[in-house]
Amino acid sequence: MGKGTLYGVGVGPGDPELVTLKAIRTIEACRVVVAPRARAGSSLALSIVRANVDLTCHEVVEVPFAMAGEDDARDARRADAAALVVSRLEQGLDVAMPTLGDPAIYSTFQRIAAAVRGEGFTVRQVPGVPSFCAVAAALDADLTPDPALPVHIVPALCRDSLREAADLSGTVVLMKAGGEAEALACALREAGVLERTQLVSNCGRPDELVLRRLDAPDVPDRLGYFSTAVVLP
Repeated sequence: MGKGTLYGVGVGPGDPELVTLKAIRTIEACRVVVAPRARAGSSLALSIVRANVDLTCHEVVEVPFAMAGEDDARDARRADAAALVVSRLEQGLDVAMPTLGDPAIYSTFQRIAAAVRGEGFTVRQVPGVPSFCAVAAALDADLTPDPALPVHIVPALCRDSLREAADLSGTVVLMKAGGEAEALACALREAGVLERTQLVSNCGRPDELVLRRLDAPDVPDRLGYFSTAVVLP
């Protein structure tokens, strides 16, 4: 009996219609689907898969993961998930792990994949639509108006990242920009880029929110975890 293969499958940012044909075919061919989810609630990635694939004959496992800042718990959850995947691969079963956006960009999948590779198993990646590309479409924005200028992908988890955005040429994509809207707006104002920043929360989902200005009176107090901001040149 041969060993199974782990597939990291990008399923896009939230709209089930953005899942690629290759992603669908890969998941259909795998006997096991392991889907990450927050400790509370269901897996968004899995719900996107279910909108495209009949999983009746698959083994489906939702694996809870700790959030940012809970390092010990997060490491333990990753180890548990990797052990689960390895146990199925040892049985010769292929495993699909759907991940939001693309598996190469800020993906939980990469932490699991590293552990699985370390055990001698093969890992493959199926690309998906990155969130910032879908956000650009929602904003009808050109991320590369000047082909000579770069596009920067920056995690908006701390104010230092936002300050650095002011010093970068070209377009700056701020990933994971959710949280207190007023705090984000203040940090962007201090960095001198507030007027050039637009944001989309829950892109591609029924509750998608497009904000052309983060200091507008109708901006909600809190922005969802799946929020991406774009600082245009």
